[in-house]
Amino acid sequence: MLQDPLSPESKPHSQIKQLQKFRWGLVGTAYLAALAAWIFHYPISSWPLMLLLLSLYGCTNLSLVWLPGAAQHPQRIFALAILYDLSLFTLMLALSGGASNGLIALLLLPVAVSAVLLPRRIALLTATLAVTCYLLLAILLPLSQVDPNTGQLIYDPHAAHRSHQVFIDGTEQSQMMPEQFSSHLWQMAWAFALSAFFIAAFGSAQARLVRQKSRELYQLQQQQSQQEQMLAVATYAANAAHDLATPLQNLTLLTDELSDSPPDPTLLADLREEVRRCQRIVQQLRQNALQLRQPQAKEALCGVAQRALKLWLVSRPEISLTLTEHIDHTENPVADALAWSAALFNILDNAADASLAQQQPRLDIRISQHQQQFSMQIRDFGQGLPAEQLATLGKTPYDSAEGLGLGQFLANSSIERCGGQVLRRRAEGVGLITEIRYPAKGVQ
Repeated sequence: MLQDPLSPESKPHSQIKQLQKFRWGLVGTAYLAALAAWIFHYPISSWPLMLLLLSLYGCTNLSLVWLPGAAQHPQRIFALAILYDLSLFTLMLALSGGASNGLIALLLLPVAVSAVLLPRRIALLTATLAVTCYLLLAILLPLSQVDPNTGQLIYDPHAAHRSHQVFIDGTEQSQMMPEQFSSHLWQMAWAFALSAFFIAAFGSAQARLVRQKSRELYQLQQQQSQQEQMLAVATYAANAAHDLATPLQNLTLLTDELSDSPPDPTLLADLREEVRRCQRIVQQLRQNALQLRQPQAKEALCGVAQRALKLWLVSRPEISLTLTEHIDHTENPVADALAWSAALFNILDNAADASLAQQQPRLDIRISQHQQQFSMQIRDFGQGLPAEQLATLGKTPYDSAEGLGLGQFLANSSIERCGGQVLRRRAEGVGLITEIRYPAKGVQ
């Protein structure tokens, strides 16, 4: 089964890419450290081996995304990359001073990465491996010794080939490693072990919590998407019911006239036309519902509004429309053009009905698009509404003889679902001004 692209578990390639970027930072750090060692003559056991390890480190990172099963089993790739890091860091530190090298703290980075990307038991295992690598460098590879005269650390490249106790010519064993320095090394080892296990335990717990919250958020997003689709279907159905009210009322009147008089060809023709009108509304509802199953391309608000105005004028030829436009070159896209058009039709129908009720068959419309901010003002010339009714208009559905209840509520719901806002206020003189605003959304 294909995973949803929004799912937190559906992007292994992206996670591997992020790990690869992080490892490039580690690779760059290793390269810079090697360069500084060469410039400042830091003792290295074998420069050819060091350069070979550095080259291998870069190659392993390059091939990370090409490993077999990278997309199907990303955790295996994470574990393999962490094992690479531990092994290569250990070998490079063994060539450059062992446990006495200050960069030995880099062994904690693979532990932190495993705590974030892998299960807790694997993170604890990684911490154990890191501590083991530290002990190998501190016990089995004693590459550092102390000058009894100066107290400075002296590097002996042949120490690994002799016993684990290194002597300088003319010095006693007791002079080689002062008790305080040995204690300091063991304290560093204990601090490293505690740090590794604490990072693994705490990091794993936090990463598990983040993954759990991510799954919960994804489930909420899925539920919200389903609810939005249900709301869209309900809106289309309610719009269809709203549009069917007029032809059904006409059908009732026509059937009453036909029942009271002999069949009239003109009445029969009107009756057929109203039936076809109902069929078109139902067919449009079916098409709108089918389109919800397919991803919809975003369209510019201005283009959708202009197209909707042209279609609406065809259905309402008795209305005189005055249109003023101030549009720049920017665009504000809307995801659901169908819902936006249906909401605009409702608002225009209610405004037209209000104007017709006052024998003023006209509307004034202003469309503005400036820096991706869209605004559309629709002024009718009806009798207006009192302030109490205007404050609740469009927020709750209610019955109204003028048709200003359910249609406005549906329009508000659709526009707000698409990211817009509907404001209404009394116009100077008579009528209402309905303003639709969409804030700038940037590049999408």
